[in-house]
Amino acid sequence: MYRPSAPDDLRSPDRRRWLKQAGQLAIAGGLLAGGGWAVLKRKQNLWQVRRERTLMQTSVAVTCLADDVQAAGAAIEAAFARMAATAAQLTRFDPAGPLAQLNRDGQLAQVPAQLDAVLRQALALSRLTDGAFDPTVLPVLRYFETLRGASHTDAHEQRVAEDRDALVGYRGLVLDARGARLLRPGMAVTLDGIAKGHVVDQGIAALRGAGIEYALIDAGGDIHAISGNDPARHWNVGIVDPRDVGRVAAVLQLRNAALSTSGNYRVFFSADRRLFHIVNPRTGWSPQSYSSVTVMAPRSVLADGMSTAAFSLELPRLSALMDAQDQQWLAFSRTGEQRWRSRELPLIAGTAERV
Repeated sequence: MYRPSAPDDLRSPDRRRWLKQAGQLAIAGGLLAGGGWAVLKRKQNLWQVRRERTLMQTSVAVTCLADDVQAAGAAIEAAFARMAATAAQLTRFDPAGPLAQLNRDGQLAQVPAQLDAVLRQALALSRLTDGAFDPTVLPVLRYFETLRGASHTDAHEQRVAEDRDALVGYRGLVLDARGARLLRPGMAVTLDGIAKGHVVDQGIAALRGAGIEYALIDAGGDIHAISGNDPARHWNVGIVDPRDVGRVAAVLQLRNAALSTSGNYRVFFSADRRLFHIVNPRTGWSPQSYSSVTVMAPRSVLADGMSTAAFSLELPRLSALMDAQDQQWLAFSRTGEQRWRSRELPLIAGTAERV
């Protein structure tokens, strides 16, 4: 996983040879195949220990580089246990869970610690992005889910979505001494655009707590790498081409940071991909400017939330907001033909216009 730079053209013979030599890249926005334990001998007396499981309805892989296989295995188990416990507090799909109770009753007197932390982070991102990120879009998203498999959408569907959008507004979600409350009947919260990042952060914390120096968690588009104190060490992360998900469009270097990719190519509800799992809170419709946005940040919860918000931001605003937060990013146009990136993005393969 620690590799030098390589040719820029991903289609060239040299590039294909380099990718093959580099071994399996971590794929941002994609899924890694296989399961169970995998142990490989690496250089400098390090073992690569990897475990993959299904969590949060996606494939999650934890990879450690360590000189003690048993210790690495125990650390991975601790990371999965902590991630599973955290995910249980944040899911909207468990009818007995706290988030489902908040959505059902409009209030939650006792907010579990992990849920409270993510709700507060979600509201902070909502304020930072002027509502481009909004955890209360669930009424619209639920309507989108009823349209799954539609060959196309027309004005009727958009009008219904706009009606549901009247229930959206992060200021209607209140966290105070009385717990969590939704101020209007019919409001509901989803943390789909930020929870996975927080869960990954908890896994990384467990690995660090176990003394692991080199590790990577890949949760189907949310990736976090720790690389020790050696600035020469990094992980290579491939970015999926939204026009061809079997192809890597770019490769980034990632060290002691998180990366999240949101796209319209994995979860979409209409055949034309005009409706997918991201809602623009200002329009009540899926945003149409991009097909993929990748954000690099110090924590996964920030990268996850910002990659979701970025979909609803025009390019100048996206660039300015990321610069202000000192976060790196890569965006593909709706057709996938154009690419833009921040000036400091550690891009080692692929091309994109600097903004």
